[in-house]
Amino acid sequence: MHLLVCCLLVGACSSCTFFTTRTPEPPDTRRSSFQPPTSSQVVISNIQAAIREKNIENYIQSFVAGDSGTAQQRFSFEPSAEAAARFASVFIGWNVVKERQSFTAFTAKIPAAAAPTILLSNDRFELMSPDSVVFVADYVLRPNAPQSGIGTEFAGRMRISIVSFANGFWAIRRWTDQALPQSQSASWSVLKAQFAN
Repeated sequence: MHLLVCCLLVGACSSCTFFTTRTPEPPDTRRSSFQPPTSSQVVISNIQAAIREKNIENYIQSFVAGDSGTAQQRFSFEPSAEAAARFASVFIGWNVVKERQSFTAFTAKIPAAAAPTILLSNDRFELMSPDSVVFVADYVLRPNAPQSGIGTEFAGRMRISIVSFANGFWAIRRWTDQALPQSQSASWSVLKAQFAN
């Protein structure tokens, strides 16, 4: 009797797909150019790559982690004057969590086949010390998603304070944004505010 049951089970399983191999899933094709942030220059490169790649985790890794500790250890963002006037309540208590929310919502509006671009000019490192540096640059950020309703271009001047830690890694502690005089483009602050909620 047991032999008959075993034969029936083997026969039934031989006609099912239980023992067949499945088609492999395609590999994860998300690109990542993130490098360990062992210098302030690498932090800037990582930010640029994270924007191009729409990679939220790499973007956030470029900022001082969390909101604990002293004011000197927390990330802060100072919006451009135009954005501060239009979106005053949005920027109260801006932190890494809000930075993540804004970047995630922004990149979600961009089609998978499109990629934003960030162009920097007049870029330089100032006020350099062994454990901190200030990076200044004029920027042009283009979402490259004309059907999304985001806007075609954001431009201004960024002033970013980058600090080092005991582990040898660097991260952005403070970001100040400014609109460029006579520019017809809104600043990056306006883009952040649009996607803050």
